[in-house]
Amino acid sequence: MHRVWRVSGRRVLGTCAVEPPPTRLAALMLAAAWVLAPALPASAASRTGDQPQPATDLIPLAQGLAFTVTSHVGLVTNRGSVPVADTEIVYSVAAADASRVTLRFLLSAASGTAAGKLIEPAPRSFTRIVRREDLQSAAREKVLFGSDDPQLLPGQTFAGTSAAVLAALAGSGKVAFVLGINEPEQGLAGLSSVADALPAAGSGSTLSPAFASGLQMLLASPARHYYRGVLTRVGPDEPFSVLLDGRRTTVPAVHVHGELKFADRTITPELWWLDEPGNPLTLKWVIGGSYEIITRIDRPPPAQGAGTAPVAAGLAGRACRAELTGVYFTTGSAQVLDVSLPALQRFAALLAQHPDWELTIEGHTDNIGSADYNLALSTRRAEAVRQVLVGHFGVPPAKLKAKGYGLTRPVESNSTDEGRAHNRRVEVSRRCST
Repeated sequence: MHRVWRVSGRRVLGTCAVEPPPTRLAALMLAAAWVLAPALPASAASRTGDQPQPATDLIPLAQGLAFTVTSHVGLVTNRGSVPVADTEIVYSVAAADASRVTLRFLLSAASGTAAGKLIEPAPRSFTRIVRREDLQSAAREKVLFGSDDPQLLPGQTFAGTSAAVLAALAGSGKVAFVLGINEPEQGLAGLSSVADALPAAGSGSTLSPAFASGLQMLLASPARHYYRGVLTRVGPDEPFSVLLDGRRTTVPAVHVHGELKFADRTITPELWWLDEPGNPLTLKWVIGGSYEIITRIDRPPPAQGAGTAPVAAGLAGRACRAELTGVYFTTGSAQVLDVSLPALQRFAALLAQHPDWELTIEGHTDNIGSADYNLALSTRRAEAVRQVLVGHFGVPPAKLKAKGYGLTRPVESNSTDEGRAHNRRVEVSRRCST
């Protein structure tokens, strides 16, 4: 039976969608079922100009919260570390009540392969449930999980830790902790056993059949392992850079590390948790050559009809443009995800208030893949957003055009996960006098 794997840890924040070319191995691995992170840990340091924010109720764990996680695969071979994935997974809080929180996540899965090249990926959806009592007291977190795991695993958290763990770290600076990992029987290091079948970096888009078959054999027998030990706090809170509602922001993070054991294996993970007892998201985790980081978070608007003020101000101002936050795709895909519909509905309502506006929906990407690939992907994404606004929310077709700019207009450096995440975006512009 086809089995899909995925990495759960967390990194608060994300942005639109990742743009690896359709032939990237990242999509293959997601299709085969797994995302691991490479030995290229992104810096958690804040950027110049970031706006520091208090922790209290900054990011409430409420229905409508959405965020993007960038996951990586890094295999160590005799050529050194080979990054083969820079892949985004979109999370959202589908429901939240007094007893539990339901998290939905979407990732890319290839719809097929041809001549070793990946076809346009389609999003796959999975659900995980966390009890409120575990968010208060559990000291066990699952960061790598399988699609055949139960949706609810009592006594542990998913995509974050508990208020009790933060309290222990604020007190003694140490906490006994259990980290759950679904992994091949060989452990995470087993991936390197097939890594030498990888084509050399930059060798083109064709996948190695030896690597593909070896990888699928490696992932065919998942095992649920729990690593136990003590995590120790690394100094005071660290500023952690994320895109919060489309704005570069720093949030306070508790950084921990330690030595955890399962049977005869030892791992030395590092984790960064949001220092907010009501929602201690895992902003980042690193285990050896694997890591995952949240790059973008969009909070639900505080009131009905709110949430479009920045877009309205940008379009009405001298710039005559704004970033359209809350719009999500998965890696390499131009399908607008359902989690985007509330933001697009609010934008359509804004347009109804300005019947004189004629706008262009603009698609932008990072620099992963060729210029031609990114131009085509950004164009498809812009047109997909336009189609949702017209077909789903009744915006007059004549009011909207669509145009893709590919990788030509970055707003941040493409050398970091955070920067690439921001460059993958949708903007709206209108023609106005200068």
